[in-house]
Parts: sequence; structure tokens; C-alpha cells
Amino acid sequence: QADSMIIEDDFESESRWGEGAIPALKSQDRDGRVIYVGSLAKSFAPGLRIGYIVAPRELTRELRALRRLMLRHPSAYIQRAFSLFISLGHHHSLLRRQSQAYQRRGVELAHALARHLPDFTPTPITGSSSCWLQGPPWLNAAELSEAALAEGVVVEPGDVFFMNGTDAPRNFLRVGFTSIRPELIEPGIAKLAQVVRRYRLRAAA
Repeated sequence: QADSMIIEDDFESESRWGEGAIPALKSQDRDGRVIYVGSLAKSFAPGLRIGYIVAPRELTRELRALRRLMLRHPSAYIQRAFSLFISLGHHHSLLRRQSQAYQRRGVELAHALARHLPDFTPTPITGSSSCWLQGPPWLNAAELSEAALAEGVVVEPGDVFFMNGTDAPRNFLRVGFTSIRPELIEPGIAKLAQVVRRYRLRAAA
């Protein structure tokens, strides 16, 4: 209807658990309107800079030509080594272990949020590397994130991820959990809850 193309960056689909992976839009594309891109940086090694694209042949040809303006050619050695890694099943095993580790962290985070921040509404954690929190209406997430950082707790204000810029809601937080040891999650959320309480007292004064 809109005569548009969709670029689908499906970079975290393989880390989902619970109800399983959400089908890619590309799998439902019948008219060649979805360009599917993926990267191995998240799951394997960011420094390798290996990715892939599923797109019409004509577009792929043009993208190859444009790539030469930035990079003459990707390392054939690295591509060959990683293709063997995949074909031998090692990448699948890696994804399974990562998913199990992320699930444990996600469960720890969900329990900690319910215990220490009952006034915040989290998105259901069924995969991905982060959780979104909607705080009470009085919350300014940018101010809270600065106060939390001073206490050693890193959270991100969510307004920068919205498309509507200055009109974005100010009470959303983004909390990452995949790079922290599970036993440190609850103490971190408990400390964040203390920061929230102090922030609310100052805001009400």
C-alpha cells in the first residue's frame, strides 16, 4: 500500500527463550519488500565485523559495489573459519549456552524488579539483552540515571530511543542485564530502588 521497503535488523532473535523465536518478517515476505540483515558480532565476537544480508539479487549487487568504498573486501580467511565454525555445530551450541545464561539473568532481574521496584512496569523478559521499565508519571529518567550512575548503577533513560524526540515520555528506563553476573543483579536493583526513593523525596520537596 505504501510502496515502501522494510529493513529488518534481526540481531537478537536467536537469544529468545520461553515461547520461542518470533518469526522474521522476511519469512512472511512474498513481494520482495523486506531486506533482512544480521550480524555475528552480538553472538560471537564484535571485532570480527561479520554480517550478512538477504535481499534481491540486484540490490545485493549494488551494495557490494558500495561496500568497496568503505572496505575493499572482507577477510576471506575469517569468513572461511567462521563458516567451518557454523557447519560443525559450534555456533548453535554457543547460542544455546548464551540463551541459557541470559535466561538466568532475565529471571533474576524480573524477580528483583518485582521485589524492589513494584511501582515500575517492566516489559516481559523473554529474550533480548535488556528490559524496558515504565516508571511512575513523576519520574524523570534522565535525572534518575545520572543519580544512579553516581551510585555505581548503570541504566539508560528511554526517551532517546523514541522517534518523537522532545515529545518522548520521560519516565522510561532501559536496563541491560547480559554483561553482569547473576548474583550482582538483585543488589544492583536494590541500590537503584534506594536512588529512586531519594530522588522522589527531592522531587517532592
